[in-house]
Amino acid sequence: MISIEQVVNAQKVNAEFLFGVNSKAFEGFEKLVSLNVEAAKAALEDLAEVSRSALSAKSAEEVAGLQHRFLEPAAENAAQYTRQVQEIAQETWAALAEVAVKSVAQSPGRLSAFVTNAFQNAPAGTENAVEIVKSTVTAATSAYEGMQKAASDVFGANMQALAAAGSVAQANGKDKAADRRTNRAH
Repeated sequence: MISIEQVVNAQKVNAEFLFGVNSKAFEGFEKLVSLNVEAAKAALEDLAEVSRSALSAKSAEEVAGLQHRFLEPAAENAAQYTRQVQEIAQETWAALAEVAVKSVAQSPGRLSAFVTNAFQNAPAGTENAVEIVKSTVTAATSAYEGMQKAASDVFGANMQALAAAGSVAQANGKDKAADRRTNRAH
């Protein structure tokens, strides 16, 4: 017989999982908000500096030079911002995956204990049925663990591919910025 205590414990496990996921998601959101606030402050400071310089410029050439000096760092800042957003996203997904894997890793053992406890109070004469159910649960647990391992491997490979793509994008951004500087110098 399933006891109220077992149901309460299952609910506690589910609540812990949800709190863990929400906590990690909120941490990622908090980092993203902080990054956006810092980026907005920096952009406003840069704009104020350029505006002051533009108002004191004495010729159109000076204004054009100011525009050039403002736009080049702005492109680099945008690339850096994108890299930081990618890092936050990767950290957040990794933390969420860790919470999920931790919770899932504990689930088969809990299920097995739950089934064992439920069958301890089974009526006499149902031993064969109990053994069939136990072997089914054991087989399902083994299959589940195999799928969990495969999913973990796929997740790891995807995180590596994402990191590699971010590195390539970062390198391409630096190359393009260097090309623009070279073309402007000529």
